[in-house]
Amino acid sequence: MEIIKLEIDGVEYVEAGEVQSLPCMSSRAFSLNVSDKGLYEGFFVREEDAVLRAYKNSCPHTGAPLNWTPDQFLTTSGRYIQCSIHGAMFKTDTGECFAGPCTGKFLQELKVIEKNGTAFIALSGL
Repeated sequence: MEIIKLEIDGVEYVEAGEVQSLPCMSSRAFSLNVSDKGLYEGFFVREEDAVLRAYKNSCPHTGAPLNWTPDQFLTTSGRYIQCSIHGAMFKTDTGECFAGPCTGKFLQELKVIEKNGTAFIALSGL
């Protein structure tokens, strides 16, 4: 599969997937196979105000993936990110842990842009 890249303001981005169909207060996993960086696992969060965010799929406490099942990163209310291993809770807008064993730590946020319903992730953040 061809990797689609684009450059905006001197920053190189790589296509990470379709997000036009991602409703508010929901999440979706993505995987990038970037040749010099290998396989990279992340996820998108579409916030209540339709802002798209992206994070590395790794808990700052254990390094384990956050999702309960495929694409399930959020609490049932859709307001917070929750780790499937120990229940740590993270703010969707900053990735800050506010409850659990990693309180005060942050998820690794990825620079994301949305263009024509497709998300692109900055290579510099991987």
